[in-house]
Amino acid sequence: MSALFEVDRFDIEQEIMQINTFAEIIKNYADMIYDGDITKSDMDSIHTTLHGFANLLDAHSDKMYTSHKKHYNLDMYSDKGMYGKDGML
Repeated sequence: MSALFEVDRFDIEQEIMQINTFAEIIKNYADMIYDGDITKSDMDSIHTTLHGFANLLDAHSDKMYTSHKKHYNLDMYSDKGMYGKDGML
């Protein structure tokens, strides 16, 4: 199965830069916790927010990995498919 759209180095660079933007959001949240400037400062809310951040990073990592496979024609995006010519991984 080939990629639905071509992925080039600029797509991958954009995805990496998006992580930098997200890192700034996390730093701002950490600063607000440290300074006591957040509206919901109970441990449950902070824990839930941090888990949400982790879920977003996991999803972004999956997107980057898929872009990597598309760009380099790996796994299901290769001409041979996921299992190669002989049916083996």
